[in-house]
Amino acid sequence: MSVTPYVFDGGLLTGAAAAQGTTVAALTRRIIRAASLINTTGAPIAATVYLVPNAGVAGAANTLISARSIAAGESYPCPELIGQGLNTGGQVQALGNGLTFKYSATDIV
Repeated sequence: MSVTPYVFDGGLLTGAAAAQGTTVAALTRRIIRAASLINTTGAPIAATVYLVPNAGVAGAANTLISARSIAAGESYPCPELIGQGLNTGGQVQALGNGLTFKYSATDIV
């Protein structure tokens, strides 16, 4: 077994759910250790974050943060994601037009 840190340096979200970071590699599990949604705009923006399983799609069944309003200038630490995991083929997806999303995790092979 090997344990490797994984860091997604951040992506600018749009109004449609999109992958954030890489898909979890074969024979690997990814455990999220920290995550942030950052709003540098002058208005609140609704954010939704999904933990999508292999061959799945973003939807109600895998939503961890649902339409949470992120205030102008706010950095939200996403406690809902801490300790959550993904198996091989899974991915984090998010939406929130204009927000930045970043996270770190541990990949266990």
